[in-house]
Amino acid sequence: MTNATEPFRAPLGIALGVLAITLLIALAVKSSSRRQAAELASTEARKGGPRAMLRMMRRKRSVAAELALLAELHAKGALSDEEFSAAKLRTLGD
Repeated sequence: MTNATEPFRAPLGIALGVLAITLLIALAVKSSSRRQAAELASTEARKGGPRAMLRMMRRKRSVAAELALLAELHAKGALSDEEFSAAKLRTLGD
């Protein structure tokens, strides 16, 4: 005597396998897209100078990291004293 679910086991296993492979591919594509976006932002920041670096940094939510970058840009002369003070106030006020 056969089980009533026996005819459905093989197709169900195949469907679950296809679903698992599809999810793995989607995850790999999403991960690759994020990595490419981060590399592009980094490249743009290097090409665009301090203003582009500040825009890229604004996307991140770490106030400490933003303040450290502002201090570094100010120390290198990329930001004037006035720009540094204004950027600090914006960062601490957000």
